[in-house]
Amino acid sequence: MARPQNASGERTRQAILDAALTLFAERGFFGTSIRDIAGAVGITESAIYNYFPGKTELFEALFSAEQESVMQMLSTLKKEPIHDARATLTSLALFVVAQSTEPSQQQLFRIFLSDGVRLARDGRIHLLASISNRYTTLQDLMRRLVRNGALRRADPEQLASEFIGPLLLWRLMKAIGSDFAIVRDPEAFARQHVEQFLNGAGRTAAVRSPRPIERSGHNALTTRRFRPRPSKTDSTEAEDV
Repeated sequence: MARPQNASGERTRQAILDAALTLFAERGFFGTSIRDIAGAVGITESAIYNYFPGKTELFEALFSAEQESVMQMLSTLKKEPIHDARATLTSLALFVVAQSTEPSQQQLFRIFLSDGVRLARDGRIHLLASISNRYTTLQDLMRRLVRNGALRRADPEQLASEFIGPLLLWRLMKAIGSDFAIVRDPEAFARQHVEQFLNGAGRTAAVRSPRPIERSGHNALTTRRFRPRPSKTDSTEAEDV
């Protein structure tokens, strides 16, 4: 089979991305130059500009590739009918933790924490739209689960936050090298997280409050009175009135 004419260019572009990912993770965005990346790939600086206008665009391209895989997963969940809420949410949680354990994803997350937030706040990169897109899709999923009765009636945005929050915390703990049990066993954590989420957000019958104990027609918790404590010489024990 003939090799596509642009195969060499695609390999070079990917090599640039791979080198940038490694260097950004090690030195940070501000500590890495285009010259450093070109040297790691073995090409000239000018060759990089054939693929990326600048270092910022190269930085964004790294997250765009990651965004594509996440949105593909979320889009699949969005389109497919939901027959089992637990199975659907478990699939999503397992995907998140499995992806987070990949070396390239761990590097991306470290880059995001060290420089991504700063660059986004300065308006130099456009990560907000990417994150918002994921969050909106997750809200849509929660809205469907509420609509079909799998979850209690609640704000889909709040439900999305409650679901994704622990997964983001898990990813942070993974990034900083925590040795907690939940980090050592990602699959067990993902499954337990879904159970905890459903226990809190699942549609269950309201639990009736126990009736207060009443005595002589009065609520014992509000009308109970006591005699003064007897003196040491008084052998008669105080009784409730």
